Amino acid sequence: MLEARNLRKSFGELVATDDITLEFGKEDGELVFIVGPNGAGKTTFINLLTGFLSPDEGSIVLDGDDITGMSANGRVDAGIARSFQVVKVFEEMTVRENLRTVVLTEQGKTWSLFSMADGHEKVEAQVEELLEKFRLEDAADTVAEELPHGDRKLLDVAMSFGLDPDYLLLDEPTSGVSTREKEYVIETIVEVGRAEGVTTVTIEHDMDIVTEYADRVVALHQGTVHGVGPPTMLETDDELRRLLLGVGDDE
Repeated sequence: MLEARNLRKSFGELVATDDITLEFGKEDGELVFIVGPNGAGKTTFINLLTGFLSPDEGSIVLDGDDITGMSANGRVDAGIARSFQVVKVFEEMTVRENLRTVVLTEQGKTWSLFSMADGHEKVEAQVEELLEKFRLEDAADTVAEELPHGDRKLLDVAMSFGLDPDYLLLDEPTSGVSTREKEYVIETIVEVGRAEGVTTVTIEHDMDIVTEYADRVVALHQGTVHGVGPPTMLETDDELRRLLLGVGDDE
């Protein structure tokens, strides 16, 4: 289980997260969506969990071990991966090459050793599996910079899955994706996460997506936990609805 215990992070006078305590992964494959107005501290919270920021107070615990001081790379090795709101892929490489690079990294191999590696067939099998799971077979030999935005998002998430995580944290995976592509992208991510038993924690602003796919919703406001519950809370919590429809400061 991944736990945040009393996390607090400030930037000067701005308190981005204030005494946040949450648990993820009680059930394998759980889909948790984090919602809240701009300035709620959502991205800061994800950055704390993944080691891109260090908390001023509090701790992060993974399966009973305190990992607060662990590096971002160390957390990937421990089973915590993430994707960013802005897609991060190797633009001049094909989809297949992007995925192969991640699989080689996860296996501790390098490009220079790949042609000699005993695990050549195993690597390629994993790449083909990722292509199939994320519906990228037809784009396998397409250069990443030429992909439609929805497929770029899927490639980004597929690369995170290639690191064999137990927990995957996503920052607005449907951001910038056309309305036509949104459902396709989120459905693919949801299907793979559930099939692989990966606990997925996703920041999302599209409440229709949250309502349809979430197992559990975490609502943040001004750096604190406003509420935790089923997606029906988006309809029954009048204060939360007011907050989500309001306008706040940028995160």
